[in-house]
Amino acid sequence: MSLQKVSIAGMGCVCACGNTSEEAFEGTLNAKTRFELPNTRVDSVYTSKYPVFLVDPALYQHKPADQTFSQFFFIRAALQAFEQAKISPRQLNPKRVGVIVGASVHPSFHCFKIYRRWKTDKLTEADYTGLKNYLASPLAQWVSNYFGFQGPFQTIATACASGTDAIGLAKNWIETGLCDAVLCGGTDEITESPYVGFIRLLVSTPQRCRPFCKTRSGINIGEGAAALLLTNVQSAQQLKLSCQGYVLGYGNCCDGFHPTAPDPKGTGLRKALSFALQDAGKNAEDMAFINAHGTASQANDSAEAIAFNSVLPHVPVWGSKGVTGHTLGAAGAIEAVLTLQALNKRILPATIGFTTPDEQLQLIPTRQATAISKRVAMSDSLAFGGCNAAIVLGACDAA
Repeated sequence: MSLQKVSIAGMGCVCACGNTSEEAFEGTLNAKTRFELPNTRVDSVYTSKYPVFLVDPALYQHKPADQTFSQFFFIRAALQAFEQAKISPRQLNPKRVGVIVGASVHPSFHCFKIYRRWKTDKLTEADYTGLKNYLASPLAQWVSNYFGFQGPFQTIATACASGTDAIGLAKNWIETGLCDAVLCGGTDEITESPYVGFIRLLVSTPQRCRPFCKTRSGINIGEGAAALLLTNVQSAQQLKLSCQGYVLGYGNCCDGFHPTAPDPKGTGLRKALSFALQDAGKNAEDMAFINAHGTASQANDSAEAIAFNSVLPHVPVWGSKGVTGHTLGAAGAIEAVLTLQALNKRILPATIGFTTPDEQLQLIPTRQATAISKRVAMSDSLAFGGCNAAIVLGACDAA
């Protein structure tokens, strides 16, 4: 079976540093972002100490009551992707259009209040309805129904690697001929579960995160979504779609080292990076840069540095979470959009928050915005459960 080439017709993004992909990339260049206490968004005793990266409230003040923040963010990002591709969902309906959405928070349901009411025998009819609706309509199915698509759909829940895995699987669906186009990406929102969970795991910091910095003290979670419309080349030509870039390679490997900690030797990540390079037919010398997972936790940054130095030595490393925060299941998708923006604009931003090299890492990320000429880059994600994923992305002129 000959494999179809996978192009990106459009992309969209909603996160703390911008309400569109263009705004978000500008935010990475000028360090403009919303980093603040979660206030009314989270009910926790920790909200006076641990700030987060929040989407601009002006964006969601008109959010429909029957949509979660995750759903709302993703729809906004998807509509941007369609607009950039200059096509409507209705025009795509005759094609075999799949939907793959990665998420970490949303698939776990927001059950704390319901659980508390259940413990006191105070469940309401709305609680039963909400639970039934959640069980009956997984996220990707809901998105597919929203746009009226008839193709396959899948929700990816590989924790913080979900967004990257969603793009990689979408690539596979198109390459093998299962779909003509796939709407893919990731979405997640600030809720009590991850907010309190990361604090209890002792990896959150009340300060702003500092990826790969010697003085790094932990992560700040964030929220948002990114969506990409992937197509095969024939459909792109037939529908006269624009080209924002290409998904060239995908690699995935689970090391199973620990439920929440990465393998300190970076074993699984090294394999995921190598698989992605092999799938793309590229090598380290082809890479303009790596958009790292770069959460600014001690263990994660150390494992990544070991893997990068082994598989991608001397390739510039950019950590974008200094302006987006760790958006969990959306992280890989948001970082894919930012990676494509950097490639197409031929400029690699600085790693915001980094100040002091850590000699133990033997890795210094980007310290200032730099012009780039190579047309291919890597983006990777690490996740709970030992999940590791990586994608190789090409600029719009990489063909």
